[in-house]
Amino acid sequence: MTDTRFADIVVGTDGSEPGGAAVETAYALAAALGARVHPCTVVDPYPTGQRLTDLRRHRAAAADLVDRLRDRADRAGVDADPTVREGRPHAELTAYAAETDADLIVVGTHGRGGARRALLGSVAEKLIRTADVPVLVTHEGDDAGRTWGPESRLLVATDGSDAARPAERVGVGLAASLDARLAAVSVVDEAAALSTVGGGMLGGDTIAAVKRALDERADRALTRVSALADDAGVDADSTVLVGEPGAAIRDYAADTDTDLIVVGTHGRGGIRRVVIGSIAERVIRGADRPVLVVPARAGSLAEERDDDEDGDNDDDGDDGEE
Repeated sequence: MTDTRFADIVVGTDGSEPGGAAVETAYALAAALGARVHPCTVVDPYPTGQRLTDLRRHRAAAADLVDRLRDRADRAGVDADPTVREGRPHAELTAYAAETDADLIVVGTHGRGGARRALLGSVAEKLIRTADVPVLVTHEGDDAGRTWGPESRLLVATDGSDAARPAERVGVGLAASLDARLAAVSVVDEAAALSTVGGGMLGGDTIAAVKRALDERADRALTRVSALADDAGVDADSTVLVGEPGAAIRDYAADTDTDLIVVGTHGRGGIRRVVIGSIAERVIRGADRPVLVVPARAGSLAEERDDDEDGDNDDDGDDGEE
């Protein structure tokens, strides 16, 4: 099984409540994993209408925030090296993650309800669309005081596709590192599938065959996760859910008091950089708990890292996208 240990974590914060929740989550996770944290606050010098005096004030506030982040890390017993960068926040966080060889980026986004459910925070959304490493999204109002360990509950959602494999590996690997409990779910969306077959004019035999195929695919997906869990020594439950996937995953997480939802998203490149992936997007927007988004690209990066460690990387230019 590919090593999915999070050894270096970048967390982005602007000092707001969502940013504070991201920091608390990153520090608590780092304490449980023995990871090093790289807190980063970014001063954006480009906003329209910003005056030089505004920029100076933002720089001073960022310097003060760095001091507070360092003090908070000391109290949490976490090895942290806060920094200030200037530029576009999502681009700077992505670059900083690459420079520190980070395995994970943690970022906060807005709360839920009303108009806030319609949009993710722009920084979080851009990171999820473009990052090569997993992005853990926390929400304003999440329980930032949670601890991570054997009592934690992780939920891995999979549709059995190749794009879901990195999320499966990361979810199982994190559960193993935390000695946490794991649940795997696969959602059968019968309504969506049937609406695309035969123009909606279906006989009973056809409907039964479609449902049977969907159930078989879900079973195969969960069998794959169960095999990974067995190899990692992780106890895992498997459940097939029925309904709209985003809502079904969120509801199951709430019903089981899950601490972290793990979902995959599409590869990068072309049109796939424009959309996050409808299921992952709906889970994040409506969730009331942290969501770990694992890009399909993370799978090829992990393989490249393994090859490098073996002295066996041919760098053939294949980025592993579907």
